[in-house]
Amino acid sequence: MKALVLGGSGHIGNAVARELLKRGYEVSVTGRRNPAPLNVSGLPLRYLRGDENSGGQLDKWIDGHEIVIDAAAPYPLELFNGFDRAKGRTYELLEAVSCRDLKFAYVSSFTTQKRWEGGLTEWPARVAMELHPYFALKQWMEDRVLDRSRLGLRVVVVNPTMCLGPWDLHPRALCLIPRLLGGELPVVPAHYLNVIDVREVASGLVTALEAKRYGTPLLFSGHNVSGELLCRWICEIGGVAPPVLSAPAAIAAYAGYWWESVVRSFGGTTSYTSLGAMLTYQHEWMPPSRPLRDLEITIRPLYETLLDSVEWYRDIGYC
Repeated sequence: MKALVLGGSGHIGNAVARELLKRGYEVSVTGRRNPAPLNVSGLPLRYLRGDENSGGQLDKWIDGHEIVIDAAAPYPLELFNGFDRAKGRTYELLEAVSCRDLKFAYVSSFTTQKRWEGGLTEWPARVAMELHPYFALKQWMEDRVLDRSRLGLRVVVVNPTMCLGPWDLHPRALCLIPRLLGGELPVVPAHYLNVIDVREVASGLVTALEAKRYGTPLLFSGHNVSGELLCRWICEIGGVAPPVLSAPAAIAAYAGYWWESVVRSFGGTTSYTSLGAMLTYQHEWMPPSRPLRDLEITIRPLYETLLDSVEWYRDIGYC
């Protein structure tokens, strides 16, 4: 079958493309870079370069495919980004896959799950979700996808927690491991995180498509680990001393929000955005992922994920 991965050079999208190739699919991926990025080069797939914001570009890419995976849904990194383009893209994409009656997979966020009904009870973390536009937009997009599912669209929705593993090409400033090994993070979060290997996310997504797990969001969780322990393991693998300071995630989230708000309100710019700290604050201890268990996906050891991550970042010159 012919599968199209929107955002196939992104971290999750690239892992999905590799999983599809491993299972014998004919794969196309989209991206803006020319030439093709490092994590795509050498793979037996078709790289479709272009700007999805151009009129009709999504339709052109989708034509001729039987499966579409959206691993490139836009989201606001900054506090004051608008939603208009992201919402317009969502409607355009859903219309394109619906009118062709294609199979569709959508990569959402673990933050859309109403975890405080049986988990996330700390009210400041819930308030933080109201402050940053990322969370409202992610919820809105997932809701629109599920609306189409109720109208008959064959769609799989996956909600992964914090993804680590190889093949990441985010800007270095947004990558935890290179910054940690470079000594750029003197303070680590005193907070529980849930970490999953991007390869398990990809395997779970493709398996869910093949098993026709349509219409119900699938929360993909992995290992529960404290921020201090996670950073200590990464530094041990990288051969550097770990940070000696830790701080509650709430402090980083709200201090970052305050700083970004002040800078923007005076018309300034900053390379720092509070989204990373806000997302960290949303993590909590989670039980083993029932969707992954039902799909018979085995979670690899966290140390293996960290080893492969460090090796990848070193290979591409990030650390």
